[in-house]
Formats: sequence, C-alpha cells, structure tokens
Amino acid sequence: MLVLSAVATVVCAGVAVGLWGQLVSGGFDASGTEAVGADAYTAEVFDAGEAHLTLVVRAEGPVDAPAAAAAGRTLTRRLSQAAGVVSVASYWEGRDPLLRSAAGDSALVFAVLAGTEDQRVRTAGVLVPSLTGEQGPLRVEATGSAWMGAEIVDRTERDLLRAELVTAPLVFLMLAFAFRSVLAALLPVAVAVVSTVVALACLRPLASLVELSMFAPNLTTALGFGLAVDYCLFLLTRFRRERAAGHDVAAAARTAVRTAGRTVVFSVVTVALVMACLLAFPVPFLRSMAWAGITVAVSSGAVVLLVVPAVLLLAGDRLAGSVAGEAGAQGGRAGGGWEASVGWRRFAAMVCRRPAVWLVAVLVLLSVMSLPLARLHLAPIDERALPAHASSRVAATALETGFPEMAPATTLVVALPRAESGRAGEVGLYASRLSRLPAVRVVDSVAGRYRGGHRLAPAPTTFPQGSGGTWLAVYAKVDAASPAAGELVHAVRHVPAPGTTVLVGGEAARFTDTTSVLRGALGPSAAWALACMAVLLLLFTRSVLVPVKAIVVGALSLGASAGVVVLVFQDGVLAPLVGMGSRTGPVDACMLLLALCVAFALSMDYEMFLLSHVQEEYLSGVGNRAAVEKGVEQTGRLVTTAALALAVSVGALTSSSVSLLKILGFALALAVLVDATLVRAVLVPASMCLAGKANWWAPAPLQRVLTALDLHGHNRKGGGGDEGKRRPAADGTPGPARSPGPALGAAAGARADGPRSGPGAPAPRPGPP
Repeated sequence: MLVLSAVATVVCAGVAVGLWGQLVSGGFDASGTEAVGADAYTAEVFDAGEAHLTLVVRAEGPVDAPAAAAAGRTLTRRLSQAAGVVSVASYWEGRDPLLRSAAGDSALVFAVLAGTEDQRVRTAGVLVPSLTGEQGPLRVEATGSAWMGAEIVDRTERDLLRAELVTAPLVFLMLAFAFRSVLAALLPVAVAVVSTVVALACLRPLASLVELSMFAPNLTTALGFGLAVDYCLFLLTRFRRERAAGHDVAAAARTAVRTAGRTVVFSVVTVALVMACLLAFPVPFLRSMAWAGITVAVSSGAVVLLVVPAVLLLAGDRLAGSVAGEAGAQGGRAGGGWEASVGWRRFAAMVCRRPAVWLVAVLVLLSVMSLPLARLHLAPIDERALPAHASSRVAATALETGFPEMAPATTLVVALPRAESGRAGEVGLYASRLSRLPAVRVVDSVAGRYRGGHRLAPAPTTFPQGSGGTWLAVYAKVDAASPAAGELVHAVRHVPAPGTTVLVGGEAARFTDTTSVLRGALGPSAAWALACMAVLLLLFTRSVLVPVKAIVVGALSLGASAGVVVLVFQDGVLAPLVGMGSRTGPVDACMLLLALCVAFALSMDYEMFLLSHVQEEYLSGVGNRAAVEKGVEQTGRLVTTAALALAVSVGALTSSSVSLLKILGFALALAVLVDATLVRAVLVPASMCLAGKANWWAPAPLQRVLTALDLHGHNRKGGGGDEGKRRPAADGTPGPARSPGPALGAAAGARADGPRSGPGAPAPRPGPP
C-alpha cells in the first residue's frame, strides 16, 4: 500500500502542475440575472457598456499640448487595435471634458474588453504591462475590474506558495512538541502533503467539466492540510492508546481504524454534504469552491484511511512511543499519557459541577462576540482587496483625486432592447428623468448628455450607437460598494421607459442582483446543511437531543466568529495585526458565506470525536456525568493540538496580500479555535451534564431502525473488536464490562451524575433512560 501510495503521489504531482492553467478568475456575480443580461446585450449589440479597463494618463504639462496629445492618440490607437479590445473611449478622440482632470494635466482612456470575465482578466494581464509606465511624454497607470482581477490572480498564486512553505514546518514543530516523537510528528505532515497533492490532481479533470475559481487551490491546500492532520491524529492517538492498554500492534491498529476511522468517515461525509449546500447558489465562485471542498474532504479521508493503517502496522512501537509510560485506556498518572490529561479532567469536573453557570457565561460571551454582525456591510469586490502599493489601487486613488466628476466611478448600464433608437425624443425624455434622480451625476444617451433633467450637449462622439434598440450610461455620485448604490439601482428600474423591456446592468446592479439571489438561496441551502448534520449525528450517536444541541451551539459559534470578522475587517479593530492597515471596508458576501460554510463543516470534526469518547465511556457502564468528564479528559489534549494545527493551516491564508484570502483564513482559524475551546471544552460538556440521560434518548421505533443499520458495529462479532469484553485498566485489573446491546438506553443505568463503575459502585441496571 505504501509503495502504491508513493507512486500515486508522484503521478498526482505531475497532474496537479497543469491545474493553474485551467482556473478562471472572478465568478462572484450570480448567473442569469437582469444585470448580467444588460451587460451582455450592450456588449453584443453596441460593443459598449461598463469599462473593464481604465488608463489614467498623466502629462508633465497640459494634456492638450501637441506632444502629449499626439502620444495620447498613439496610445489610444494601440489599445483599440489590440486583440480582445471591443471599444475604446479616449479624451483625445472626442475631447469629452469629463475625461480630463480639473487641473488639465491628466486624462482618461476607457476600454471595453471582449469575452467572459476570465478572458477579460487574461487580456488585461497581457495588455497592461505594455501600455503602462513611461509612454513618451506620458505616464500611464491602469485600473478597472479586469486589471484588478489580473493582479489578484498573480498575487494569489504567489501567496499560495508562501502559505505552504510556512504551514508545514509550523505544524511539524507543534506535533513534535506534543508527541515528543519526530516520527509521530512527521506522519501527519507527510500524509497531509500526500492528500493535498491528490486533491489538487483530482481538481484538474474536474476543471474541464466545471468552472474552477483561481481561489480553489488555496482552499484545497489549507483545508486539505488541516483535515488530513486532524484525521491522522485521530487514528494515531487511538493507536497509541490501545498499545498503552496492552494490545498488540495489529489489534491496536484494527481498533484504531474501527473507532477513530469511523469518526473520520462520518467527518468526511459531513464536510462533503455541507460543502454541497453551496451548489444551491447560482454563483460560479461558490459552486467552484463547493467542488473543491468536496474533493479535498474525500481525498483526505481516503488517503488517511489507506496510508495510516499501513504505517501503523509497519512502524509499530516507533509510533506508539514508550508504551510503559503511556496512560492506560482508563486514565493514567499525571502527565504520563498523550490523550488522558489530568488538567483536562480537572477542568471538565469543574464545568460539570456547575454546568448552568458555565453554560450561561459562555452563551453571554458568544452573544457579545456576535453583536458586530448586526452592522455587517456587504459590498462587491474592488481595488481595496489589494494592498495600497498595487498598481490598480494606485491608479484608482489617482482617479478619485484627479477626476471628481468621475469618482466615485459607479456606472449603470441601462439597456432598452425594444426601444426605437431613432425616436430620440422618447429616449431623451427617459434620459432626462434618469438624470433627475438624486444620486445621478450625468446620463449619456443617443439623444445627448443630460444633467439634472436638462440636456447639456449632444451625445459624445465616443458614445457607441447601433441598431436594434438603444442603451444609456448612467454615471452616479455614489460608490458601488455603498447601500445608496443599491437604492439607485431600484430607483432606475422603476423610472418609466420607452419600450417594453428595461435591463439595468453595471457593477452596482450585478451586486444588487447577486445579493438578492444569495438571500433567496440561503434558506434552502441552510436547510440542506442542517438536515444533513442532524441525520449524520443521529446515526452517529443514536440520540435525538445531541444533534439539536450540536446545531444550536454550532450556529452560536459561527455567529461569534462572523462578528469578530466584521469587527476586524470592516470596523478596523486590530486590523494591523492581520496586515490590513487602511484596507478595512465592506466584506465580500461570497467569501464570508464560504468561510461560514466551511467552518460549520469543520465544527463537527471535534464534536464527533468528543461524542464518540463520551458515548464509549457511557456504554462501558459509567454514569452520564462521569462519561462526559472522561470524554473531555481523553480528547482535550488531542482536540487542542488538532485545532491548533488546523488553525495554522487555514490561518496561513492571512499572510496573503489579497484581503479576500485574509478574510477566509482569519474566519476559519478563529472559528476552529472558538469551536475547540469555548464550545467543545465548555458548552458541550455543560449542556450534556444538564441533559443527563436525555442525551442518549431516541424513540423505540427509531432505535430499532438504527439497530438494524448497525453503523456502530455493536452487533458485529469478531474482527478484532473489543465490544462486550472487559478492557484491562492501566494497572492490569479488569475494567467495567461493555454492554453488547445496540441501544444506548440499554447500555447502563447508572445515575447521570453518579460515580464511575468500580468497587462499591452500584451495579448497572438495564432499561430505557
């Protein structure tokens, strides 16, 4: 198996190299909306619409000087003749005063590019380097959506490599310190690298079937590394625990795969199903990330379950550590074991003594952390996603300061496919109505330029015209990222227009439509995720209450994490700590939704791992409270280490120079840490102690169905299992007998807060809880 895995890894690495050439840019706008239709119509019929590339041209003197004007016309001609350019609007062609700065030393050149968003980004990536910089007496800078996208692509690829170089050494050092074994620390890192390579290789053929975002490798690498390390730790620590209990290597490996491996399988299915809920959103970026998340979850689980057992069998005690010094299956001396921890046992006992107090305290804390979410401001992606020194950001700043009539540069494209362009009177009347809207600065149409309801001038000579309808360009005074832009879109759509069809497009309209689509799909998507989570946890625990509790605390954890994201990235609190500086502003809706979805899927990893140990202890005959304390004792150290490893893996994205990746990495790392500390260490134990035996209740018909499915393996015989057998304690004395019954209700009748089984303890009594 190891030889085959090594060969497969080399092959997959070769396949994954070609992935980046198949990735696409953008995809943050919903498909099939009115705004998309308007942009497509104006581009196809008029070779016009919203500019995708803007050149800010500066001269040493007036731009109308002979030398500057000649160089400007040459620059315009070069741009208009370049491949992929549909149309160009330049100051030196029509002498449009809006395209000249107030000081007269700068001018603008707008270009509409052909093709899809990804094709426009690639075109800008080729054109801009040859057109910017010193161009004779002119100095040219570029901005616009296409060039911004090209810069994001370039920075994303470089940031991915840097994150990989930072993540692996840090995780290795953390695991080496925790395990006190180089080999035991090296195994999760090696498996994580293999699983990530396999996932990236699987994405390459997938990219020929569906559009994959340029951010897919970043999510795949961060998530794949974190999941693989978590899954490997689950198996490795259970193997060490079984060896410490006296089982031979083969039996310990089998038990590890049967117990921790079952948790891995449920986790893989959970992550895949939750990520699949993103497919409900008709946004190419979200669908792309859904496929990436599903792929990396399945590949991580498959690699771990195939490779790790083989390594366990071959390495044996070199991975198990000093067996004599390990804690036994029922606990161990202080500091002697990897899983069992005296500190975590004492903390769990403290929580379980006053569960209501701890529960209320954490709920209040999470609620306070969630408060900033009430002022969340969503907005489309703009140049603020890039650092201040990025060329498109610099040019955008120059545009804002030098061209007050064009900045904020929000442009709405109003298409009238069935209007008669020859009836200039009706088109002019419509343009006049639009220009009266409070947020509108100027309206250009075939009938002329309008401001405040009055015609200022004939239509600019650079304004494209055609047959089969007409269109108008509405230049607004508001920023496309502001709520006022959305209000303007709705206002424009309600102004009476000639013809029977009005399509409003442009960046602000696309974002408004996308936000509406996201809200509409949020309900079905959330219902799917919650239903999948409830069913999986029901099958995993055979409990009705536990899934409900897990969903509630998971939602609280996500709300708290999202609130902190708003506080840092929108309000600017502690923003310099994540390298944001002055780049705070609105949060992208798609990236925040992706982060919350992934965080919700990951939150079940530690939930399932903790529940599996609590359930196992409860089945052994101890009371509910003792089982909770023992479960926290056995998983506390592992969950902390695994959470830190996962937080480092996904948190490495915060080192990116692109704020979108910073938000994703910060949100995921924060959610993982909150989930592993406040939720798993306090909320879950406190709520389970308060619920008592109700934790394990399910209706009798449901119990019979679950017994028939036998997903726990309680009814299986042989196969190296130890259910129904007595497990020796650390000192070699027989431990409590495990109940062979399938229903948790019949496992043990000890009191919910009763003492552990042992000498002098009441005998377990059968019966429903």
